Amino acid sequence: MVDAERTRAAETKLAGFFANYPPPIAKLGKVLRARLRARLPGLNELVYVYERQGSLVLSYSPTEGGADGVCGLGVYPDGVKLFFGQGARLAKTEPGKLLHGQGKTVRHVGIEAVEDFERPAIEQLITAAVQLAKLRLDAKAEGAVILKAGAAAVPAGKVAKAAKGGSGANGAKAANGAKAANGTKAAKANAARPVARQATTRLRSKKSDAE
Repeated sequence: MVDAERTRAAETKLAGFFANYPPPIAKLGKVLRARLRARLPGLNELVYVYERQGSLVLSYSPTEGGADGVCGLGVYPDGVKLFFGQGARLAKTEPGKLLHGQGKTVRHVGIEAVEDFERPAIEQLITAAVQLAKLRLDAKAEGAVILKAGAAAVPAGKVAKAAKGGSGANGAKAANGAKAANGTKAAKANAARPVARQATTRLRSKKSDAE
């Protein structure tokens, strides 16, 4: 059973993390978070904070380990990225050539507006990522919000020192994309794979929608 008090505490802390970013970036990030949780029912949402990069990363994993993350959301001072934990393998057969990155396994797609996320090619990537992970999603299942050690220890107001600094062109596009999300159907997506092997605080959560 979901612990309502812990859920509220988790959501309050996440709201504080998002508040560190320019409003258009934060709004787009929250909309995409809701879409990913709706698309990936039952997967745990692992919350990582990287102060040096000024980034907030949400990884969606069938376990409590980021290494098992299917896909994820990265929020940065200048934009938002959708990550795929097995992106290098997906890139071999991906017709749209949307995946970027040179890492051994992880690849990403830049998301400047909700419309970018709603492209059929993104859903195809998510579907392929779920299949590659050999997962069977249960629409009625509830995942947990797990604050990894970094996120649990860092005050919400210190997530991104430079985040308040510049929304720029990406921020403007994010603002338009976030507005476009109003009235649209909940879409679909999958998670990244950040490294953070420290103690975790497990927080049970129902799927939440971005405001």
